[in-house]
Amino acid sequence: MRPILLTYLALALLAHPLLGAAPEEGKGKGGKGGKGGEPAKGSIDLVAAAKPTPNPAPNFTLTSPVVKDGGNLPAEFTGDGESASPPLAWSNLPKGTQSLALLMHHLDPEGKTKIYWLMYDIDPKFSAIAKNTSDFGKMGMSTVHNRVEYAAPHSKGPGAKKYVLTLFALSAQPDLRSAPSPITSESLLSAMKGKILGAADLTVIYTRPTGASNDDEKKPARKGPPAKGQ
Repeated sequence: MRPILLTYLALALLAHPLLGAAPEEGKGKGGKGGKGGEPAKGSIDLVAAAKPTPNPAPNFTLTSPVVKDGGNLPAEFTGDGESASPPLAWSNLPKGTQSLALLMHHLDPEGKTKIYWLMYDIDPKFSAIAKNTSDFGKMGMSTVHNRVEYAAPHSKGPGAKKYVLTLFALSAQPDLRSAPSPITSESLLSAMKGKILGAADLTVIYTRPTGASNDDEKKPARKGPPAKGQ
């Protein structure tokens, strides 16, 4: 009986939470807070959640001459290059479109919706913008550095990161008269409710070079009013 008892004791020790070899939940690749991992389970993508389902305007498209949907964003449009905003083009606006809004966001491993670029009150007469253009609408707050800017992708941690540019077609300009300035994604998305005629996405991928600096706070901000308190 003694060998059997020793076997049971060994199994009990291996199963002990402090002695077992199982990895800690939420750590490592894909876990909450893991660098470069997938977003935390149960995360809510605030921009994606604002889009009507199913999309009432499936032919409405957003493209770029420098990157295909799902393709790699050239370094010149990132914090490791010129930090220039990318050129864009769109077509097949839904009937009745009176205004457009553009948001570029990334859902980080902690499940936070990070806003890299926010433009609103875009005249639907526009069908394309050039590289590094900011005068095609009004610019709102980026949450990356808490500034009014195009915050070029410069995410910390290894691995490929996904960034989604979403163009919303609206039946009317969102009423932001009572919203605090600068305009945030929360204020804009709330004011857009009931006005969204369609949404078009352009997904881009960026993988930072090995050994790239994380000192992105020194990157110059685009012109615009600073956030309150700065």
